[in-house]
Amino acid sequence: MIKSSQSLSSLFGQRLRARRLALGLSQEAVGVAIGIDESCSRTRISRYETGASEPAMDISQLLAKALGVPVGYFYCDDDLEAEALLIIHAVSTDQKRRIVKTLRGCLPGDA
Repeated sequence: MIKSSQSLSSLFGQRLRARRLALGLSQEAVGVAIGIDESCSRTRISRYETGASEPAMDISQLLAKALGVPVGYFYCDDDLEAEALLIIHAVSTDQKRRIVKTLRGCLPGDA
């Protein structure tokens, strides 16, 4: 879980950078992939990663699509939940239903 002093924009930036690096993409490549002009794409993505600027939701959605993650991954304040989102995002709809059914069975008071 993030520290209370950590802002959502810095969390967003950390997750954006980690995912981009995991995929072996440059800041410029990510920017161009979401439609940012090549001449300023590296700077814009860098500003998102450092938390100097926070993207609008439509840009967040484009980034998520380009990086193959659900948009909630960028905003989830718990690392385990973020990892779970990545896993759920990667499986079939039938597998998602089974995961949700399993999780519902873990809720207190449910049988």
